[in-house]
Amino acid sequence: MVSKKYIIAAYRIAEKVSIRNLNNIDVILDATIIRRSSEEIELHTGSDSRIYIFNFGTIAFFNCPKVKQHQIISKVAKELSAAMTGMQVDLYAISDQMPVKIGDKVQVDFDLVTVPDLHDDALRIVALILSHSVIIDYYEQHVENLLELSNAQFAQIKKRWRIPRATQKLTNFLVECMITKQQIITNLFVLDSPDELWENPELDSIYKQMKKMLEISSRFKALDYKLKLIQENLSVIVELSSTRSNLWLEFIIVVLIVVETLIALVALTR
Repeated sequence: MVSKKYIIAAYRIAEKVSIRNLNNIDVILDATIIRRSSEEIELHTGSDSRIYIFNFGTIAFFNCPKVKQHQIISKVAKELSAAMTGMQVDLYAISDQMPVKIGDKVQVDFDLVTVPDLHDDALRIVALILSHSVIIDYYEQHVENLLELSNAQFAQIKKRWRIPRATQKLTNFLVECMITKQQIITNLFVLDSPDELWENPELDSIYKQMKKMLEISSRFKALDYKLKLIQENLSVIVELSSTRSNLWLEFIIVVLIVVETLIALVALTR
C-alpha cells in the first residue's frame, strides 16, 4: 500500500515578523495555538493542517490546500501588517514545497521526506529548514542583483578609463551590502541547531539530512563569499575615488598658494 503524501509549503513574506505582536493570530485565522515562543508560532487549523510563522519572515503550511494558503497569507498581510517589517510586494514570489510521507524510518531524498509518524516536532523541523531555504532563495536573488550592479560599476570604469569622483552613491551601495550581510546573519540561524535536537536523534537526523539535501550551509557560505567580494571591490573604488579627490584638493591648494604668491609679488613691484 502506497503511503499518502502530504505537502509542506513555505513562503517568504517579510523581512521580519514580530511574534509578540501577534496577540490575536488564533482568532484571525480561526486556529488553535500549539506552540509559541519569541521566534515562532505554530497553529492547528483542523483536518491535520498546521501553520508555522517564523520571526525571520516566513510562513509555512502542512497539509493545507494552496487556495487556503493564499487566503491565510492575504489575511495575515492585511490584518497583521503592523507586526511585520519589509513586506514583499508579491507575497507568493519566493516559495518552495516538500512532500512528506509516513514510512519505516527517517529518510530525506531530493524530493521527499519520510518520517515514522506525523509528529508535531518532526513536521516543524521540516518546515523550519524549508523556510531557511526559502529565505536563502530571497537573499540569493538580492545578492545577485547587487553583484550585477557592482559589475556594472566596473564596466563603466573600464569603458571610461577613469574613477568616478562622486563617492556618495558607491558608499550607499557599500552600506547596503553590509546591511544585507547583517540581515543574513541575524535572520538565519542556519548554524544553530534547535534545542530539542540534542535529546532526540530522530529529529536531529531529519534536521541534518534536510540541511544537506537543500545545501543550506554551502549556499550560506556562497552568499557570504559574494558579499565579501562586492564589499572588497566597492571599497577599492571608493578608496581610489577618495585618493583622486584628495589629489585634486591638494592641487587646488597648491594653485591657490601660487596665485596668492604671484599677487603678493605683483603688489611689491608696484
